[in-house]
Amino acid sequence: MQHSIKLTLSDQQLSLLKTESAAIRQVVIEVVPLYADQIGYMLQGYHPRQKASKVSLVNDTLKLNSEGGIAFNISYVLEEFSACSAVDTEDTAKMPVTVVADVENGILNLTGEYWPSLD
Repeated sequence: MQHSIKLTLSDQQLSLLKTESAAIRQVVIEVVPLYADQIGYMLQGYHPRQKASKVSLVNDTLKLNSEGGIAFNISYVLEEFSACSAVDTEDTAKMPVTVVADVENGILNLTGEYWPSLD
């Protein structure tokens, strides 16, 4: 299974992408922190028994791909709490994601990696 999320661009970000396709790097750096909570909800699809939080972009992993999108890693914290089981843990995780701009609709499509074990 593979999860994705659509991130809405501001008018300024959309204008920048329309005039300069290579600006996707700058736009991604701006957008990911703004949508960190929503990206965390997407990540919870991969970790159904844990909460994903503290999502951040790993800057040195940004790479433009041949489809005009960008690939990078995101770092996040997985939290698990169960009072009944006396469990309270936090682990960090990373996931490679890809982003493709949909300039026509003013969004970025962020897609996580494919995990066949979730099918």
